[in-house]
Amino acid sequence: MKAKETLTAVWLTAAVMLAAGVGAAEASAAAEEAVKAEPENASFVKSDEKWVKLFIVIEPSILWYLHYSWGEEKGEPYNRFQVSRGYLTLKFKPTKWFTPRITLDTTQDESGDMKVRLKYLYGQLVLPVETAFITEPNLEFGLVHGPWFDYEEHINRYRAQGTMFIERNKVINSADLGATVAMLLGPKLPQQYQDAVSKHYPGKWGSLAFGIYNGGGYHALEKNQSKSFQLRVSLRPLGGMLPNLQLSHYFIYGKGNTPEQVCDEDNNCIPGEPSWMLNAFMASYEHEYFVAAFQYAFGEGNQKGDKVDSAGKPLSSNGYSGFVEVRLPWLKSSLVGRYDHFEWGGSGSDRFIAGWAFHFYKNCFLLANLDWLKYQDSSKPEDWQAGLVMQVAL
Repeated sequence: MKAKETLTAVWLTAAVMLAAGVGAAEASAAAEEAVKAEPENASFVKSDEKWVKLFIVIEPSILWYLHYSWGEEKGEPYNRFQVSRGYLTLKFKPTKWFTPRITLDTTQDESGDMKVRLKYLYGQLVLPVETAFITEPNLEFGLVHGPWFDYEEHINRYRAQGTMFIERNKVINSADLGATVAMLLGPKLPQQYQDAVSKHYPGKWGSLAFGIYNGGGYHALEKNQSKSFQLRVSLRPLGGMLPNLQLSHYFIYGKGNTPEQVCDEDNNCIPGEPSWMLNAFMASYEHEYFVAAFQYAFGEGNQKGDKVDSAGKPLSSNGYSGFVEVRLPWLKSSLVGRYDHFEWGGSGSDRFIAGWAFHFYKNCFLLANLDWLKYQDSSKPEDWQAGLVMQVAL
């Protein structure tokens, strides 16, 4: 068999297995075996060898949120199909200690246009060790995860319903340019717990993440020279005796992403770079059949720098949120409920979310969803929506 033909066979073998639903690891192994099966073809040109080796270390994945909803927003009715997110991720694993990643994020803007942007683009250095104190300490450098949302979204698995509590209330979004250091605290929990409850952040005593960031988020230019510091500490206070329970603290300190002065069209200016600080506390309990979480947050200002008064001073904020998932594996279903209350400068809102999810394949589900937002300011109309959401996660 000629080199070109062998290369084609390798790609076809792996592509067919991926299309059939076989995991990336199995497909990569098959590709590698296909290469080894042709020892006489030592005449592979170097460019072909590079592409085959690259394919073997790639781990692709997709995550889509596909919506149909009807309701009212700001007093205006709507009835629409929508793609709220479409992620394509490629993770590269050439070695155990270096794992780069790129994630493309497709979203639909207000005009209906589909746009593709970068969500993550980083190199990750991992120290593949497990000790009594820390496990797998790692560094992300580039367009990276912040310390909080990846953690929270593996407790509340229903990001398809909308953004998490802190992001939903315009405090911060989920990625930024900078560097994140993370690690598990203690050795990993037993595989039995990971298989039955959760494989994410499985440190016996919890996990830790912190970092320095531009402060503008992943879809905004940095408008000043300030950097934000963020820290998350999550503890399992009873360790392996009760690994289901975790207590977490999330801290932010920085400046809002505005220039030194903010001026309107009439050249009326107020001071920019408002203070930005947040303290959020969460208690969570994960079980094979249910998940519950409660968090309380308070601070001042926000990432964007637009939560300020007429003099440019940051508005104070506080709020709380509760989330419950009841898992019914014998029906391949979950019942989901969430309540958010949040205030900016004394003016607040209440949001109620409820849903029923049918898990038809692994992490894919179809969700019947209800969402109702009520403002404390009676002059603002209530927002509500009902509909269906399909999550495709492969």
